[in-house]
Amino acid sequence: MAVTVKDLLGLPIMKNFKVIAGSKGLTKTITTTEILDFEFIREGYRERIFEGNSLVLSSLLFAKDQPELIFEAIKKLVYLNVHAFAYKPVFFNALPQEALDYAEKMSFPILEFGDDEFFEEIIFSIRGLVEKDHALGFIEPLLKEMVNRDFTKEEAEAARDQINPLLRPVVVALCVKVKGMDESQVMHVIRRSKPDERLASKTFVGKLNDRFIILLSSDELNTARYQAIFEDVMVAYGLAGNEFTIGIGHPRNLAERFELNIREAYWAEKVAEIENEDVKYYKDLGIYKLIVTHINSKRTEEYMRDYLAPIFDEDDKDADLLQTAIEYVLAKGDMIKAAERLYCHKNTIRYRIGKLQEKLDPNTNEKEFYQNLAAAIKVYLLLNMIRQQEEEK
Repeated sequence: MAVTVKDLLGLPIMKNFKVIAGSKGLTKTITTTEILDFEFIREGYRERIFEGNSLVLSSLLFAKDQPELIFEAIKKLVYLNVHAFAYKPVFFNALPQEALDYAEKMSFPILEFGDDEFFEEIIFSIRGLVEKDHALGFIEPLLKEMVNRDFTKEEAEAARDQINPLLRPVVVALCVKVKGMDESQVMHVIRRSKPDERLASKTFVGKLNDRFIILLSSDELNTARYQAIFEDVMVAYGLAGNEFTIGIGHPRNLAERFELNIREAYWAEKVAEIENEDVKYYKDLGIYKLIVTHINSKRTEEYMRDYLAPIFDEDDKDADLLQTAIEYVLAKGDMIKAAERLYCHKNTIRYRIGKLQEKLDPNTNEKEFYQNLAAAIKVYLLLNMIRQQEEEK
């Protein structure tokens, strides 16, 4: 993850900046902001003050009586690995054409801004964005680790301190997938957010791929209080009014297995997507709780593939058996609801279920067959979702 020139243009203070040359370089990264003063153009003077990977701001005072110096300055900035240049049209309303042509050739963005933006405010805004990006880049791998393995007590305490040391004693985690929002948009939302100090002290909002990981904390377990804090977070991050799927973990004391907060919310959200539900609580996952703890095991996948093998390679005549099995399981074994989901008569479903049992598990009764089928189908659906999301990255 890195902040680009294009990202900077999304900052409120830079909303009126105009790109006047070098638009092909808007994907260049920015790690700091610097100022070009009137002494810069002197031969050998403080050349290395420019660290590179930067946006340089200028009023062009140094070229007030010598406009030809602008072209020389642009060339030197490119040489010093500066990634963009922004000027305030105080002394020049337009730059020399040769400077613009060179910037275009070198894909070096030149931006123009007005009288309402001050250097200090621009610098502080960019610094805040870069620092937030750095924090996100550090926290996301930690969140992934929390999903995938158990932490020691010391590791859990360190993770808490890194995520938000100010969290209140009782925490609940949520994993939120906003409909239509991809990974870069999630990043953009978090980067631009400015929650007030009161809200920031008792919450955390981070990114895990294309999902938001949200921690809500309070001094005691209070469902209504958590709901109010969640609504405040949605407003603060500009997410209110969106459609989303939410997975919610168990409320926990901070000292209890901190990584489980993230893990439970993450898997609850995935199951919510599979079952087409807006909200899913981890406590209601049923057999999924067992499956997710072994989802990366080869034996888990082998069980699923061995059990469903007779219908994976069906000819066209019976190709709908797998989909019937999926909808039957998602309907929790209710044939009438499965028929509604598949837009067909319940007797058709009854026939297909009979065929499924005949092919997959002929020596079991109806109840045993459903239990075995449900386990295999739920593994299949989870693995398919995980792989599909990995391919979309």
